[in-house]
Amino acid sequence: MTEKTRRRDLFRPLQLVGLSLLCGLFAGIVTVIATGAFTDKVMRAVENGTYGAIPPWNLAFIVTGGIFIASLLILSILILAVDPADFTKPHDRPVLYDTVDDATAAPGTAAPDAADASDSDDAAGSAEGDAPKA
Repeated sequence: MTEKTRRRDLFRPLQLVGLSLLCGLFAGIVTVIATGAFTDKVMRAVENGTYGAIPPWNLAFIVTGGIFIASLLILSILILAVDPADFTKPHDRPVLYDTVDDATAAPGTAAPDAADASDSDDAAGSAEGDAPKA
């Protein structure tokens, strides 16, 4: 019996949530540091009620949650782009490119020369443009 690679095996749900949580925490820590939440001046302004914006800790929680949700969505969509059946095969080209016949993709065939010839016809003033040839 052969083992099939399932989509769940590519990236387990706990790994997906954990990586998204790490992205969110990183963004939250950067936000706390960038807003100066640890400085005495900001903390006194928040305590006195004279801080004019969202308090740094509240902003950090908002950013952490937003980045967590966004990274969870983005990673989930990227996982859907990979076919589990093709995951175990070695690839010579980018995964999302269309398949190409081996005869036209092999180096030294007439396909690149034909493309150069059509480019030279267009450069010479051909009015066809991109119209299909009959």
